[in-house]
Parts: sequence; structure tokens; C-alpha cells
Amino acid sequence: MSEGSILLVSNEFGIARALRLTLAAKGYEVTTVESPAEAVELSESGKRDLVLLDCESSAATLEACREIRACSDVAIIVVSSDGSEDKRARASLAGADDYVLKPFGINEITGSISANIHKSKTASRSRYTLVS
Repeated sequence: MSEGSILLVSNEFGIARALRLTLAAKGYEVTTVESPAEAVELSESGKRDLVLLDCESSAATLEACREIRACSDVAIIVVSSDGSEDKRARASLAGADDYVLKPFGINEITGSISANIHKSKTASRSRYTLVS
């Protein structure tokens, strides 16, 4: 049984490869793309449990976050080397559920992924539970 489906967006080959292998070993189904535009396209066409946005351009990341959020309630984690309060606030306002600062430990990123997928699935179930 899969732990969840993740769309990994990264233009850093080494990080993308390491995350893909680690997450696959932990039972996640991982699809990797290099650009935020590809992430938006795939988010509109298929159900994912989480989008992990690790892009160099903060403007492209925020735009992708807004566009994904406009069409989906999928969990979104932004990964960035910029930990400024302004960048974190902008990501949150664009629809990000979490913000992970580079460099990160593997336990930190997998913990955030697991928690956000769990929270997203719980919220989805509660929206569709009939109240009697």
C-alpha cells in the first residue's frame, strides 16, 4: 500500500534524485518534474496527495503555488534556502501548507510530508462525512 502520491518539483538534479529515492523507499509514489509550470499542469490533470516545490525562482514557485491552490486542495510544501519572514509569509499567502528551509535533514522533510499528507487526507474525509 502506498503512503501517498507526491509531485516533486525541483530543478536541482541531486536533490531531486535523493528525495525521489528516499521517498520511494518509504513507500511514496513520486513523480518528478523540473519546472513549476509542469507542476501546475500535472496538478490540474491528476490527483496527488502532496506537491513539494523546490525551485530556484521564488516568483515562479509562488505563482505555481497560487495556481495549484486555485484548482486543488492538495497539500503544498515549499522548500527554499531563503528563510526570511517575508518569503515564508508570501508562500503561506500563496497557499503553501508548510515551508521547509534548506539545508534540511531527511527526517525533517519526511516528517513534514507525512504530517501534511495526513492532515490533508483527514480534512478531505471530514468534508465528505455526513452528519446525522
